[in-house]
Amino acid sequence: MVKRQHKIMCLVLCLMLAVSTVFVGAVSAFAATGDTVYVRVNNGWSNVNCYMWSNGLGNNASWPGKAMTKVEDGVYSYTLDKDYTMVIFNNGSQQTGDLTYPGHGKIYDLSKGTWSDYEGAPTQGTTAQTPTSATTATTATTPTQGGDGTTVYLNNEAGWATPVVYMWNGSADSNGSWPGVKMTSIGGNIYQYTASKTYANCIFSNSGQSQTADLTAKDGYVYNNKTNEWSVYDTSPLQVTEFSADPASNIYTGTDVQLSATANNKSGATVSYKFSVTNAQGGTSTLSDFSAAKSVTWTPTVAGEYTITFDFKDSDGNTNSRTMTLEVKDDSTLAKPIIKSVTPANLNLIKVNSTATVTVKAGGGKTGTNLLFYKYVVTDPNGAQNTPYYTLNNIYTFVPTMKGEYKVNVYVQGSDNSTVSKTYAYTATDDVTEPTTVVVPTTAPQPTTVQPTTAVQPTTAKPTSPQPTTVQPTTAPSRLRGDVDGDGEVTVMDSTYLQKSIVGLSDVPALETLDLTICDLDGDGSITIKDATIIQKIVVKLD
Repeated sequence: MVKRQHKIMCLVLCLMLAVSTVFVGAVSAFAATGDTVYVRVNNGWSNVNCYMWSNGLGNNASWPGKAMTKVEDGVYSYTLDKDYTMVIFNNGSQQTGDLTYPGHGKIYDLSKGTWSDYEGAPTQGTTAQTPTSATTATTATTPTQGGDGTTVYLNNEAGWATPVVYMWNGSADSNGSWPGVKMTSIGGNIYQYTASKTYANCIFSNSGQSQTADLTAKDGYVYNNKTNEWSVYDTSPLQVTEFSADPASNIYTGTDVQLSATANNKSGATVSYKFSVTNAQGGTSTLSDFSAAKSVTWTPTVAGEYTITFDFKDSDGNTNSRTMTLEVKDDSTLAKPIIKSVTPANLNLIKVNSTATVTVKAGGGKTGTNLLFYKYVVTDPNGAQNTPYYTLNNIYTFVPTMKGEYKVNVYVQGSDNSTVSKTYAYTATDDVTEPTTVVVPTTAPQPTTVQPTTAVQPTTAKPTSPQPTTVQPTTAPSRLRGDVDGDGEVTVMDSTYLQKSIVGLSDVPALETLDLTICDLDGDGSITIKDATIIQKIVVKLD
């Protein structure tokens, strides 16, 4: 009887173990320790953090979470240290909503707000192959150095004692057992490994400890285990030290993109630079042929994907090149406002006691009235600022009164109050040679007047705005709705007057003293920025 009870108990325990195994397996499929979550940063963020948690079980770090590791351009990853079910991506000030973590190898697109499979992710479980006892590189059953497959380099700035690399294409296709192959020191902090074939993914580690996230293996690139970034490992006599595009993402048609590059020759030979662009159909245009110029401005006019080619050559006969891919979008239906260019650009010189003109080219704002509003905050070298307010003018002038750096914060706002801003720095000096220092692009000539390009203010004719529907006493002349300043006309100054009153500036009467019948144009019983917008529509005769 006792033996039978033991058998029954064993059977029950086995069933419980099987059920628990299935349950744990189901949970870990969604949020298992060692899984990797990916995010595509294509919304303009310069950095990204990953905050993860499970209700009642804690989180991966205090807010804003863990900084994510760059896998490739625009893609970042984070490997879970515990089982989590929820995630928030953020840049410290902006964030997604609470997202349910869908499982290993998924990537979240910040621009689209959707999850999808990430092709660069390894098969689930490949990163969890760490043996219970450390396997040294000398005992790993792996091919030796000297293959003709993928070559990767490691910049061992983190000071690992034994750098190794594990490479794979799938769970059954790797360069050996975990933690991989010992890398060969080739001088300084640089270590090299060349596989016998091409592999898509890799993990660097200190003989299985302090491992990186799952990385896309980049042939001929070097990975820095301190900064967690890839860069080209350049062994050419003509070494490329930098090539970039500003902006590199969220580029829209008509946006000025600054392309820059730098290279040097160890012998001191003169370096020349060439910039060209190729569209998706294969057509190539030279933006700037070989010269000493290290930068050029490219303004795309058609949406699509473009390949930028940076070519280098020196007087010793050495050549080198780099490429990058940029996506250009159409802003014709974009609701959020964008700044495409500001002239003069950063670091341009302006002259003391002479008028400096700032011209803004913006886009988007396709919502509500489809109008864009501009505000300019000028800070002089002593920190003093002007009193800014929004206007329809995309051109702003100011007179620098002292030498030094002036900062101009440009704000562009849509009719739904969504706002974008950028800061530009100008240096005021006594001696400025015209016209080479303040260049206005030929595609956007500088107007001789400082009127908005989208709204022309009438000089004498009154706008054909509707008169009040209520009958005014015959003893008092009727006053136009929208004529906030009482000068007998509805002009852009009335909109400005109303906005200044709304924000409480002291040079206009307080908001509560304004006549509701004159200023409440949308009839909602209160005076708001919407009423100022309606005045602007009246001025430009929009329906």
